[in-house]
Amino acid sequence: MLFGFLRSSLPLGFFEGACDMHSHLLPGVDDGFPDFEKTMEGLALLKKLGYSKAKMTPHFMRDYQENTCAAIEIKFQEFLTQAGDALPLELSLGGEYMLDSTFMDRFEEGFLTLDKGGSLVLCETSYMNADPMAREMIYKIMLKGYRPVIAHPERYNYAAMPMYKRWKEKDYLLQMNLFSLGGAYGPPAKAKAHHLLKEGMYDYVGTDLHRVANVDRFLADIRLTAKERDQLEILLENNKGL
Repeated sequence: MLFGFLRSSLPLGFFEGACDMHSHLLPGVDDGFPDFEKTMEGLALLKKLGYSKAKMTPHFMRDYQENTCAAIEIKFQEFLTQAGDALPLELSLGGEYMLDSTFMDRFEEGFLTLDKGGSLVLCETSYMNADPMAREMIYKIMLKGYRPVIAHPERYNYAAMPMYKRWKEKDYLLQMNLFSLGGAYGPPAKAKAHHLLKEGMYDYVGTDLHRVANVDRFLADIRLTAKERDQLEILLENNKGL
């Protein structure tokens, strides 16, 4: 039984053919990659790790009210045109939606969803405090046929296992940030990420890539049990369906 708790680093080629379903690679639209050149560096990094596909999911929130669906789609097409044949990965577009005072306005214009069926909406909340209106917002969009994917739940200071279980009971999906496992967001987020992964609570995994700095270090710091690694492989397989 002792061997079940031994942790090891991820094997070479672990991400071969993988799809990154959460990133801030679209340049100049949020707090992610600032320009074309930096974005190309980020894409090259994902390619080096073995990824073959990536989804650009810029922030939609009060701080970036200019990020409408139409504006982001134009930015995405402009980037594809500029990159041309130099693109190292297959790219698609989605969005990450903050459950704030602008969320229902976004609902009226429509969402950039994660899936081809147009139903999965990547959502986030404040890290520090639960918004009492967030549950009502999610309830309203679910009535219209959308399904929330809660981004990086391990990072929410206010959340613990009883809340995560309630979310799952309500049919929410959970997305882990890969580098949480390596301590990128501090010890509490790291501990929760390992626990949620081990318990099979996650549905998807994304890098949430904002910059290339420290990626190699956080990746090297990931140590997983055999059970956790098996769960991570399931999440990567789930990503392929988006």
